[in-house]
Amino acid sequence: MTDKQGMNGATGDGLRAPAAEAREELGRTLEALADKADFRERGRQQIEAAKEQAVVVKDQVQEMIANGAGPARDKVAQAVDVIRDHTPDQVLEQGGQLAAQARETAEALGHRAVDSLSPQVGEQVGRAADSVRANRKSLLVAAVTALLTLVVVRRVFGRRR
Repeated sequence: MTDKQGMNGATGDGLRAPAAEAREELGRTLEALADKADFRERGRQQIEAAKEQAVVVKDQVQEMIANGAGPARDKVAQAVDVIRDHTPDQVLEQGGQLAAQARETAEALGHRAVDSLSPQVGEQVGRAADSVRANRKSLLVAAVTALLTLVVVRRVFGRRR
């Protein structure tokens, strides 16, 4: 019987270590399966990763815009100067006259429209008109630039025909 006990004792100790390892492995496997089954947590993690990626992309785009704004502004200024230099004074004068007429017509139409509106809408239109008046010079420069560009484009393409 001693031999049997010796074998059982050795067999018991010999089985405990692999059983403990098997339990630990089973625990890790169950933990991994539980993590995979936790869809909310996985979704939250994916959302967080997407947010972080969006912030990175946003920063990159802002940097690209900031780097490109200066050269673009310079090129537009150069184009305006070239257009002014190559546009006859008569065309510039006519552009100014057209802008003045457009301003007068818009103002007259605006007064008619405001008179026919309710008081609340009239107030909002008044605020918008004040904003336009405050930025009149910028708007006028933009209108003249557009007109000059149109004249130059017509001349360039008119010569090709």
